Amino acid sequence: MAQKKSNSNILILAVFIPIVLAVAGVLILTVFNNRVAESPTDDNSTPIANSEGISIYNPPKPVHDFTMPASTGENVSLSDFRGKLVLIAFGYTRCPDVCPTNMLEYRKIKRFLNANADEVVFLFISVDGERDTPSSLRDYMALYDASFIGLSGTDETLAPLMDDYGLYYGRIENPRAPQEYLIDHTATRFLIDKQGNLSRVYSYTTDARAITRDILSILAGG
Repeated sequence: MAQKKSNSNILILAVFIPIVLAVAGVLILTVFNNRVAESPTDDNSTPIANSEGISIYNPPKPVHDFTMPASTGENVSLSDFRGKLVLIAFGYTRCPDVCPTNMLEYRKIKRFLNANADEVVFLFISVDGERDTPSSLRDYMALYDASFIGLSGTDETLAPLMDDYGLYYGRIENPRAPQEYLIDHTATRFLIDKQGNLSRVYSYTTDARAITRDILSILAGG
C-alpha cells in the first residue's frame, strides 16, 4: 500500500513539476523581454561617433521645436525649415574664439556645398540674449554671410534645448567691467534632418570638409 502511495506521489510530481517550470520560464522570459525593451541600448539617447568626430543618431532623435527673435527681424522657428537640413551652432557675438571659428567653418561648408548650399540652413543661436539683439545678430551674421540666421535665445527659450542638445552655458563675470562678461558654452555643431529631428553632432574639431562630405552623403540619400 505504501509502495502504491509512493508511486502515486512520484507520478503527481512528474506531471506537476514540468508545468511549474514551464510557467516559470514564461514569466522569466516576459520579464527579460520587458527589461530589454526598456534598456537604454535600444533608444537613441547616445549617438555613435566615428573617427572624424561625427556622432550619428540612428534613428534620428526627436527634439523640441523652438521660436526665437531672429536677425531677419522676425520670430523664427525650427519647424519653419522642414524639408531642409539645419546646421546649428551656439554662441554669442562677443565670443573671442569658438564662435568666430565656427562661423568661418560655416562659410567654408557653404562654399564647399556649392549648388547644394540651398538645401542647408545655417543657424547661430545666441546664449547671450541680454546683449545679442536681433539687430546686433544681423550685423554679426553680415561679417560672415548675410544668409546665415542668428537667433536671440533667453534662459526660458534655451531651457528645452539643454536636454535635446546637451547645451550648456554659463557666465564668466568681469568685476572690472560687468557688461564685458564672457560666456562658457557648448562648442559642438548639430545637424537637424529634413523632418526636424537631430541627426548628427559634429565635434568642435571636425573640419569643414568632413562636415560637408557628411551633409552631401545625407542629401544623396546615404
